[in-house]
Amino acid sequence: MMNIVHTPVMLNEVISFIPNSFDELISVDATLGEGGHSEVLAQKSNHLHSFERDAEILKIAEKRLENFNNISYHNTTYDNIKTSLPEAHVGKVGFMLFDLGVSLYHFKEANRGFSFKDDTKLDMRLGINDKSAYDVVNKYSQKELEDVFYKYGEMKNARFMAQAIVDARSKTVIETTKELENIIFHNTRKENRYNKTHPATLVFQAIRIEVNNEINILEDALKGIYECLADKGIVVFMSYHSLEDRAVKQYLKANEKTRNKDGLFRLINKHVLIPTDEEIKKNPPSRSCKMRIVEKVV
Repeated sequence: MMNIVHTPVMLNEVISFIPNSFDELISVDATLGEGGHSEVLAQKSNHLHSFERDAEILKIAEKRLENFNNISYHNTTYDNIKTSLPEAHVGKVGFMLFDLGVSLYHFKEANRGFSFKDDTKLDMRLGINDKSAYDVVNKYSQKELEDVFYKYGEMKNARFMAQAIVDARSKTVIETTKELENIIFHNTRKENRYNKTHPATLVFQAIRIEVNNEINILEDALKGIYECLADKGIVVFMSYHSLEDRAVKQYLKANEKTRNKDGLFRLINKHVLIPTDEEIKKNPPSRSCKMRIVEKVV
């Protein structure tokens, strides 16, 4: 029996924005994960294209969705949507979903060092990458680490933490999540060690984003959405931290019709949607989700 650990976030809201105005709906799930959203999209689409960069979790989703014969699977990052779609489907997609962030599977099941709660090798790769978390922690210069922590963790103590890691690795190689977490913890001010957010959280987030090139891939993907969509096609974005949401918000702001006569999209929700209190109780990882929905302007 499969061990599905990720519950799809804001599923009812996602369903409510799937358009019923297309005779034959072509959909894209840009972030397949364990297939929770795709399971519903496949039921409501004539054809679904599901994208997943991690071959391991892709196999889990394929098993879960094996009874559907209208899904095409793409083992690649979602900035490659346009080049991966068959030519006949480019410009014909009626619904796209971007459930950004990292699946709970990677924190609970992958054993690749995404979480400092378990003691595993530093890895954090979401697919076949040129570098791992081990490489970032042990091979980046102090200035490079500082830049990663400041840019992707928005850390005020980025310089100090980068120096602490460089000092620690000069004595011995940093190989595991617990070793890195211990360095961060003991180089955090005592009054900040037991805050609601663990002091290692932002460091791990920053390293993971760097390893997987997450923000650059998102920004590239945003530029290609318009050409993939059919007229009045809908896109739903779900982000879980400020960097993702900022990238989406800035792109949509620059391309919104009411702000720009040459705008590409119409905002369907003027304000972000967030999970209900009931959903947060049932599915705590949903608590930081922000949903934005747009429609392609005809």
